[in-house]
Amino acid sequence: MDEVKIYQKRKKMIKSILLGLYIILLSLLFLAVGIYDRNVPFIILLGFILLVEISCYAVILYHFVKPNAILAVNQKGIIDQSTIPSIGKISWQDIDQIYMTKVFKKDTICIKLKDNDKFYSGLPKWKALFIKLNTPKNTDPVMINLKKTDEDISEVLDLLKTALRDSIRD
Repeated sequence: MDEVKIYQKRKKMIKSILLGLYIILLSLLFLAVGIYDRNVPFIILLGFILLVEISCYAVILYHFVKPNAILAVNQKGIIDQSTIPSIGKISWQDIDQIYMTKVFKKDTICIKLKDNDKFYSGLPKWKALFIKLNTPKNTDPVMINLKKTDEDISEVLDLLKTALRDSIRD
């Protein structure tokens, strides 16, 4: 199997860029109010929030300038970078099932792993915690989001299922 890469589209990222800029400007406004009122705990909290927002915004801008493959599929497995805490490599041997479900009213490809604890132990602690906190109940931790691409989600699902089936045969 040749490697298949799915790239994000720049025109689909513009909404994220504008929303991020709006949130940063709004936070700066609140920070100015906190400085005006000399509310130290509020200033510290907003300073931390602004640091996180600017970091995430920098990642979004970097990916806008230099689009990356958010999903790569090859004979060894999947490389998922469709979310901010990019999951990375998942080998076919670790995957139990691939299916599509609705998460927050959007079609999403979910990957059921054979051992979630093994998956979490292979990630940095901050990334594992972030994924656990942001994964809705009763869903699997690996969810592939294709909303920033032009790819049809059912075609990608078929590609992944076929690759998994072929890897089991080998």
